[in-house]
Amino acid sequence: MNEFIILIVAALLIDTVAGDPHSSLHPVALFGQAAKQVEKFFRNSCGDNIISGFCAWLTLTGTSSFVAWLTVVAAGKISFYAGLALAAIWIYFCIALKSLLDHNNAVFTALKRDKLNKARYALSMIVSREVDTLDESGIVRGGIESISENLIDAVNSALFWAALGYIVGGVPGAAAGAVLLRTANTLDACWGYKNQRYLYFGRAAARIDDIMHFVPARLTLLCIALAAWFTGNSPLQALKCGIRHRKDHPSPNSAYGMTGFAGALNIRLGGPVVYKDKTGDYPYWGRGRTRLNRMDLKRAAKLAIVSALIFAALAEGISLL
Repeated sequence: MNEFIILIVAALLIDTVAGDPHSSLHPVALFGQAAKQVEKFFRNSCGDNIISGFCAWLTLTGTSSFVAWLTVVAAGKISFYAGLALAAIWIYFCIALKSLLDHNNAVFTALKRDKLNKARYALSMIVSREVDTLDESGIVRGGIESISENLIDAVNSALFWAALGYIVGGVPGAAAGAVLLRTANTLDACWGYKNQRYLYFGRAAARIDDIMHFVPARLTLLCIALAAWFTGNSPLQALKCGIRHRKDHPSPNSAYGMTGFAGALNIRLGGPVVYKDKTGDYPYWGRGRTRLNRMDLKRAAKLAIVSALIFAALAEGISLL
């Protein structure tokens, strides 16, 4: 069996069993703390500008990826299987499929018990929009948009960059590639804002993150269409909706997941969203049913699982190159 297949299967199995542990010692949490210190250092020494932000980005992503590569190489010198196991653990740290599904299920369970306030609270854990006035349909809409958008960021892109890393550097390269994507994505979440503080310092982090998700986002749409066929939904509508609305979002990548889900599930997503400090006047995506219910969350979760598995198979195919 191909080494990369073993890596991906092992990483997904660990994620299925262990999920995403909420701990200050989680590598992503530790990276977030390091990002604060590195940002402070570069702001003080190089100023608040694009070059300073890029140097900070390069320091953090480069160091993290090198650490992943080096530790897997070191483990591999002890035993081939030790290196393989450690690489699988690094990739596991970079994906969060079970976390997406758990959040989705928390919203579903609250709605099933007719507890709207609990459902709103569960939704607030995964979205930045105001949730206090949302009815069941609005809550479900937010949940599906979250899982379909984050399917790209939290799962598929990491698998894609692990495959590219494997092509370049074998098992250690796969770990480094996944860590590179996760750290870049984390820095976009930390710095990629168009406000006074990060307009220049965070610009490199935002742009590079867009570039790194560019191919995985478009491949995700294809995987959603295939998954729709396997789950009894609409493959053709997934492709049509994804292509039609691919530019109907400020992000160059996010629309591919959300519009693909809208078409596949034959529902309408998008539309105006109220945030704490602004209103997002997004167009509607899809021409299907406008009133959503809690069972649509279950359909979306099933579609997400199958889409991720298909993308994992695609990543394994890429690794064979």
